Parts: sequence; C-alpha cells; structure tokens
Amino acid sequence: MTMKKLKAFLGKNTVVPILVIILLLAAVFVPGFLTPRNLLNVLNQNAVKGIMAIGMTFVIINGYFDMSICTLISLTAALSCGLQSSIGLVPAILVSIAVGLAVGAINGFLVAKAGINAFVVTLALMLGCRALSYMYSGEQSILATNDLFTDFGMGSIGGLSYISILFIVMVLIAFYVLRFTPHGRNTYAVGGNAGSAFNAGINCVKTTFINFVICGFTGALGGVLFAAQSGAASPPLGWPDMHMLVIAGVVLGGTKLTGGFGNIWYTCGGIIILGVVSNMMNLLNVQTYVSTLVTGVIMIGVLYLDKVLTERKKKAALANL
Repeated sequence: MTMKKLKAFLGKNTVVPILVIILLLAAVFVPGFLTPRNLLNVLNQNAVKGIMAIGMTFVIINGYFDMSICTLISLTAALSCGLQSSIGLVPAILVSIAVGLAVGAINGFLVAKAGINAFVVTLALMLGCRALSYMYSGEQSILATNDLFTDFGMGSIGGLSYISILFIVMVLIAFYVLRFTPHGRNTYAVGGNAGSAFNAGINCVKTTFINFVICGFTGALGGVLFAAQSGAASPPLGWPDMHMLVIAGVVLGGTKLTGGFGNIWYTCGGIIILGVVSNMMNLLNVQTYVSTLVTGVIMIGVLYLDKVLTERKKKAALANL
C-alpha cells in the first residue's frame, strides 16, 4: 500500500489509528494486558454491548438514535428470568424478544409515520420500559431458574464465550445487510438526504420503521443475554449508562450522528476501544469515574479529529474544482 493510499484509508477510517494507539499504550504500560486470556475477556465482556450497538448503528446511519434501549434491556432481562418458571425457557425468551420488537415498532411508527421527534418518542418509551420493569419485578432482583439459560450465558469454547460467537455472527449478517441489500442502500440514502431518497422512489417510512425494529430486537436480545451472563435481572440494569455506552461505541467508530455514513466494522472498533479503555483501568486499579472521564476525553478527541479530516477533504475537493 502506497503512502497516498494509506493516508486515504486512515482518513476514512479514523477509528483504526485510535484503536492501534490505545492498544500500543495498553501493551506498553499495562501489565498483563496482552495475555490471550485478557484479550478474550475484552471481547467477552463487551459482546452484549456490541450486539445492542448493531441495531443502534442501523438507526444512526438512518439519521436517528434510540434512547429507549437503555431500559428495554432491563425489562427484557426481567421477563426472560421471571417467566422461565411459569412458561418455560424458550417461551420466556420469545416473549422478551417480542416485547423488544413491539417497542421498536412503536418507535418506528411514531417517528417515521407520525413524524414525531425521535428524541421525544424514544425518551417516552425509555421511561415506559423503566416503569414496566419496576412494576414487573416489584423492585426486586429476579433470579434465573433454568440452568441451560445461565450455562449459555457463562459458557465458552476455547475461552471465547457463546455470546461473543453470537456477536461475531450478527456482525457478519449486519455487514451483509448494510453492504449488499436494498434495505442497506436505502438506509444510507435516507440518512444522507431523506428528501432526495424520497424523490428517488425510496420508501423512507418503511426503511426507518424497519431500522427501529432492528434496534428493538438487538436491545431485547441484549437484555436476555445480559441476564444469562449474570444469572439474574434487576430494575436498574442498563439505567442510565448502558445506552450511552452503546451510542458512544457507534460514534467512536465514526458513524455520523447526522446519518448517511458509517458501517458495522466502525462500530466494532468503537466498542473495542471502550472495552480496552475499561479493561486498562481495571488492570491498573483505577476508579470507575476516572475510566468514564478518559472515555469522554477519547470521544471528544475522535470527534474533533474526524471534524478536522472532514474539513480537509472538503477543502481538497474544492481546490480540485
């Protein structure tokens, strides 16, 4: 690869140099970071966030974001644990997923069809899911009663958890959908310019509706898997920082909040950056609020770098006219 091509690649993929720098810093200054077991732990501990970030990537590329995901996971976690003893494991999981799909469908209908602001709609659903979670659980933790459930949540193959394997599979599926299907192309078109997409014959309402449903599905699945990992669910689960970490991972990966740009590999990079920073802080015995501060600083740095590179591209394009 020539230097010119390398610069072009890094200009389009700002997450790559950031991730490389963080990995190098961790390798040099954090004892035990580079052990295979620890590297697998980084993936295993962030796989659930990664799964939820897949759905969020679709929505953000579409030009919106979903606040409801943070309390949807607490509701679906509670349902997946609480219903096991009464209706069985598989029906409990299916009911939990159906709830996520319903929340996504409500978000999608109100945003895409009714034209209500996405922040207002998803904030309302966030509060609704939170209330339902507390009502269902009685403000108490709910223990999982099925061993298969927790065995899956804590199981692994060669140190790679079942949930991480599921995450990898879902990333590949999401990549295919965004890159090679009409829905993926429509998502980029609507996020880039909804008016132009509509004039081109794209069904903007349908595209946006489907993406919110996808986000609802991954949010619900995240709640189920989180409960399987921990063997229990509690109302505060995911409130209020989970959705912020998910959105942060997507944004760190370079997906534009304005829509129309991003891909699932960028999101994976952003989630791994968050995971590596958190892992570094844990290994160094740094307090949690310091880790949060570092994450915020990194986000600002990445966004500023992306802004600078974008402005340079625009100036270069104008100079060539």
